[in-house]
Amino acid sequence: MEALALVLVLGGIAAGATWYWSATARLRRALRRAKRVSIADAPEGAVVRLDGRVLEGETLEAPLTGRRCVYYVAIVEEFEAGSTPDSWRELTREARGVQFTIEDGTGRAIVDPEGARVDVDLDRTASSGALEEPTAAQAAFLERRGVKLTGWSSNRTLRYREGVFEVGEPIAVMCRPMREPDPGAASREVGYREAPSTRLRVGGSARHPILLSDARELSQ
Repeated sequence: MEALALVLVLGGIAAGATWYWSATARLRRALRRAKRVSIADAPEGAVVRLDGRVLEGETLEAPLTGRRCVYYVAIVEEFEAGSTPDSWRELTREARGVQFTIEDGTGRAIVDPEGARVDVDLDRTASSGALEEPTAAQAAFLERRGVKLTGWSSNRTLRYREGVFEVGEPIAVMCRPMREPDPGAASREVGYREAPSTRLRVGGSARHPILLSDARELSQ
């Protein structure tokens, strides 16, 4: 019993260490450490964290669930027989996003997710296998991604996971925001003594990617 307890303790320590150094855990730590500011007070070019809700606008359709969203991650994994009970091998992953706007009550910021490091809650999970056929959406996704449904004699045991950023959802963004002229200001009368109106834009680069997350723990 003591040996079994030791094995369980060591296993728990190993699992904890693996999570601590995972890309997701490191991204969330960076967001927690970042200076949180309002959109209205965001200093241009400084590394800050903005929290806001996604506003209505252009959307995508998530491939596995059909949900309307501004960003999605869809993953297909295969169960490896003979391995541990939770041994799944990733077969394909697809991530797509469109430019969207967040609002925090003080202002709005345009977010371009191109090249961002993203932590999205994989809140929808489904499966298919020998006794369960994939849905039409799952089959279409597999075909588009070039993943074969069948193995030697029957359907492969597959798991489908998907996460999205939906309209109205709170998002945390770590970035170096920039201000640009606000095209909407042209329709408003501005006094000659007033500075030109600007809006906040958030985007990244290969050297300085933005970080995005919908993790609930960050909003607490």
